[in-house]
Amino acid sequence: MRKRLTTAQEIQRRFLIMLVALTLLMGLGVVGTVGYQLVKQQERTSNQVVASLKRSMTDREPDWQSWDWHLWRQNSAIDTRRTYVLASRQGKTAKHYYSPNTRGFLRATHYNIPFFEALTYTPGYGVTYYRSGSRAHVVFETWVSLEPITSLLWSIIGVVAAVALLILIVGWAYVRVTARSITRPLAGLSDAARQQAQSPQTKVALPVPDQPFEVHQLAQSINVLLGAINQHTQQEREFISNAAHELRTPITAIRGHVRLVQRRGDAHPEIVPRSLGFIDDESAKMQSLVNSLLTLSRADRGMLPLTKVDLVDLVRATLTEKRAVFTQPLAYQGPATVQVTGDAASVQQMISALLDNAGKYAPATSPITVRVTATASVTLAVEDQGPGIAVADKPKIFERFYRADAAHNHKVAGTGLGLAIVAQLASLNHVTVTVEDNQPTGSRFILNFPTADSEKFSD
Repeated sequence: MRKRLTTAQEIQRRFLIMLVALTLLMGLGVVGTVGYQLVKQQERTSNQVVASLKRSMTDREPDWQSWDWHLWRQNSAIDTRRTYVLASRQGKTAKHYYSPNTRGFLRATHYNIPFFEALTYTPGYGVTYYRSGSRAHVVFETWVSLEPITSLLWSIIGVVAAVALLILIVGWAYVRVTARSITRPLAGLSDAARQQAQSPQTKVALPVPDQPFEVHQLAQSINVLLGAINQHTQQEREFISNAAHELRTPITAIRGHVRLVQRRGDAHPEIVPRSLGFIDDESAKMQSLVNSLLTLSRADRGMLPLTKVDLVDLVRATLTEKRAVFTQPLAYQGPATVQVTGDAASVQQMISALLDNAGKYAPATSPITVRVTATASVTLAVEDQGPGIAVADKPKIFERFYRADAAHNHKVAGTGLGLAIVAQLASLNHVTVTVEDNQPTGSRFILNFPTADSEKFSD
């Protein structure tokens, strides 16, 4: 398995590869350019030697004696230790002239250097550059040793290698320090996040470094996420605590009446029907609470297919069901038909829950009105004439298990989940739900439906 690298190590590795590549490229460029220029210089030297030999001919014939004296012994500018000359006269009387050291050089074994036709390597003589020319029936051949050039190139290579090594060492150290400095805030953030993940306590905000800017933004984003997680965790705890509390009350009542029947049922059989009635009522509350919890759970995980539905048909069907159990008169005001986008069952469930909520708090004889308006958007309002909702309670009434103070007198039955279910179903149907005061008294819950007419799924 490939070893995982830290960000600092990855930065170091990539910069090191780049430094090595650039250094090699620079070294090859320097050595290649210098070597090329030196070889060209030797080429010009070879051409000058050949041209000098041509000019030295008298009456188109080589002056062997003059060459021997002037070129190699008296005033020659040619270094005979590194320049080898062979002059050959062709024809009936062939003759060859060798400059000093040329015979020994030609007897040695020569190796051609690939890709460079003029270059030859000869053991004991090094690399030589070959050049030839002719005049009349005389052919001149020269081999110029490149030993000074190779020595100079080796010196240059040594200097370039030393500079390259120095660059690599300094560059690697600089990159190492810089990479660690840049990634230190990220590593600290990672350590803090790991410690937070291992802690069972509520997550606290991570330290936010000032630099670099990306890490600063990342830390802020993580803290926002931690805040959301903490809030969600707190809501979950409160939800479980409230659910347990709401379930414990009817369970306690049921067990109390069961014990009462067990202890005194035989002696006082008249208490049995009464206790059974309490047990039935409390079990009905438990069933209602469990159903509400299941509805919320499904809504939390649900995705609804949204289609075109007739809102008015749903309102009328719901009102018909509620009139059988409500004491308040129920009325509908609005058009005969209105098309909205939503899930029919969940929309009807929202209307039913809002009517149930109105029925709990509205006086027995005051009317409850469902009003539908269709203008630029479609709104459905459930209006009652109950005591209304305090301004401080309005932002909280859609929270799970939240009940306004007026409801805590236990005269009004309920689980505190009805409006939370409405809010969750509204979200799935892309509907906004709000509450405002009704005039002259009471509350007005409003569902605002989207105007889109295409079929789609909720998020």
